[in-house]
Amino acid sequence: MNVHLYPSVLQQSTLQGNPVRSARRVQKPQLGWPGFDPARPSLDILDFDHSGSVTAPGGTDPIGSRFDEAERAINTVKKWTTTNRPKVAIIHFDQPSTGNSGIVPLISADAQQRLRSSLCCPADGAGTSDLQPSLTEAEKMAIAHSDHDVRLTIFSDFALTDRDPAAVFQRLKVFPGKVHAVVLGNPPPAMLMEINVMVTTIGLTDTPGTLARAIYRSLITTRRRARL
Repeated sequence: MNVHLYPSVLQQSTLQGNPVRSARRVQKPQLGWPGFDPARPSLDILDFDHSGSVTAPGGTDPIGSRFDEAERAINTVKKWTTTNRPKVAIIHFDQPSTGNSGIVPLISADAQQRLRSSLCCPADGAGTSDLQPSLTEAEKMAIAHSDHDVRLTIFSDFALTDRDPAAVFQRLKVFPGKVHAVVLGNPPPAMLMEINVMVTTIGLTDTPGTLARAIYRSLITTRRRARL
C-alpha cells in the first residue's frame, strides 16, 4: 500500500447500529492537539457517499455517525485556527448538490453553521454510487486553489458504479493534491490500493470516534507541531 499522508491504516470505529454496551464505558479515541495554522494556505475537501449501500438499514453508516465525527474533527481544528489559511469544503457524490458548503475559511464567523448544514444527506441527493461527478467538482476546486495545499478525503464503501472505474481511479492518482480514501465497511478495492493515496479502513465493529480521528489526520497534515 502506498501512503500519501501518514504511514498507517486505522481500523477502529462503529458505523452500523448502536455500539454494544459493556460493563466498561467505551472511550472515544482522543484527537490530540491540532497545533498552529499551516505556513501555506490549505484546503480540505470532504466528499461523502450517500448511496443505499452506505445509508440503508444494514449499510455501512445507516445512522449517519460519519457526520457527527466529521464535525467533531473539524471543530477541534477550528478552535485552534487563528488565520484565514485553513479552509474546508464539503461536497457529495451527487452533483450538482444543494448540500455543497462552498469553500469555508475555518476562522470565519459562520464557518461552524455553514459546515454543519452540509454535514447531512442532501435533500436533492439521489444516492448515486458514481464517484466521477464529485471528483470533477473537487478537481475544479483544487485547480482554482493551486496556491493551497489541497487534500481530498473521500468517505465511501467504494462499491462504485462508475461506467469506467479504472479511469476514475487514474484521475485520483493524478489529482492535484493529496487523496485520503476512508473506506467504510468493505475491504479496499484492488484498484484503489494500486494508486498513490492514503487508505483508511473503518470496520463495522470498530470504536466510535475513530472516523473522527481519520478525518483529523487529513486536517492536520500541514499544521505546525500538530499531534495525534
